[in-house]
Amino acid sequence: MMKVARIPFVSNGFVSAGILAIAFAMLYAVGIEGMLKAAPIGDDFLVFYRSGTLFLGGTDPWLALMNSPQPYSYPPHSLSIVAAYNFLPQPAALWLHIAISLISIAVLCYLANIWFLHIDSFRTMTIAQALALALIIGNPYTATSLYQGQMTLPVTAALLLSWHFLRNGRWFVSGLLLGIATLKPQLSILYVLWLILSLNIAVLVVGGLLAALMIVPGALVLGPLVPFESWLTSLGGYSSVAINAPGSPFVVGLESLLVAHGFAASRMLMVISCLAGLGLLYGYRRYLNRTTTIHALLVLSFTFLYAHDYDYVAVILLWSYGLLMVLESGSFARFGFYSATALLFFIPQRLFRDIDFPLLVHSRTLVLVAICIAVIIWSNRASEAAVFRRAQSSAPA
Repeated sequence: MMKVARIPFVSNGFVSAGILAIAFAMLYAVGIEGMLKAAPIGDDFLVFYRSGTLFLGGTDPWLALMNSPQPYSYPPHSLSIVAAYNFLPQPAALWLHIAISLISIAVLCYLANIWFLHIDSFRTMTIAQALALALIIGNPYTATSLYQGQMTLPVTAALLLSWHFLRNGRWFVSGLLLGIATLKPQLSILYVLWLILSLNIAVLVVGGLLAALMIVPGALVLGPLVPFESWLTSLGGYSSVAINAPGSPFVVGLESLLVAHGFAASRMLMVISCLAGLGLLYGYRRYLNRTTTIHALLVLSFTFLYAHDYDYVAVILLWSYGLLMVLESGSFARFGFYSATALLFFIPQRLFRDIDFPLLVHSRTLVLVAICIAVIIWSNRASEAAVFRRAQSSAPA
């Protein structure tokens, strides 16, 4: 097999520092300064803040904003979060949220290092490790989520941390983080079902109790069942907004891809397919490691359920893991495949949206499935190779 240069294995502190400096510069330029962004910083966060203002004034934010260009459709226990922000002036609340998002990025980097990067020190960091770490920090999805003031970064950090503590036997902490992760049900629902299949009842109970406590303020102000009824009602209005409807270039998944091509997609068929995929993953869970398992669940959600393109930051560790394995393998075939898929996934979509070619616009749905399957295969082969090396080294001379 032909091999690419072994530069990725070289440890060079100056080169690694330069790579990370570029990543931080990109995060600052796009995520804070808003380079190439038309909307003001925190545009989506303002919807949360406005919802909290309405709620503290005794108004139902779901119904009040349902027919507006920016409806509020987060689940009932989110009211505690958005109301808490309103104890600060709007600019201070926005910068607090940005700080939380930056901490979330740091959490993603921390988990990546524990799960697959294994960087012992910056002085011994290889170029491959630096590039994989830089991808988490400086990619367009991380920067966009930060700039828009979305909840995706904190929710992703909570979800992956919950998975991490679950694997380490810290069920109580895992449950608390699960409660936070359910602020975006479309990202956490399959993880919840996985916990049910795994009979991790304690984690589910702790997460459920935390979510129930967070619902209490809304139930006291609006009525016991009103938050649930209004939330479900608002979901219909949410999907009627053009940029939120299946077929929109901002909405990802197979349903959106099919609608964009003029096919009527069955939502029930998507749900059944998603559950079938979940069952398949659970049946073959022994072939998945801790990184590929949680990301396979997220890829299933992005493929068959509902999400926006900015939510793709939730799978950035999958791309980082894949990049590290590609560089360390030295394989031209892997490098070519990864480069082609990464180009389609990370290239700014504004370059495609005016082109009447829906498959190109929605190609990321298929690309994400392809890279997920590839990473699972590569990780299994890497594990087999590691087992073989250990067996060889332990064999008597």
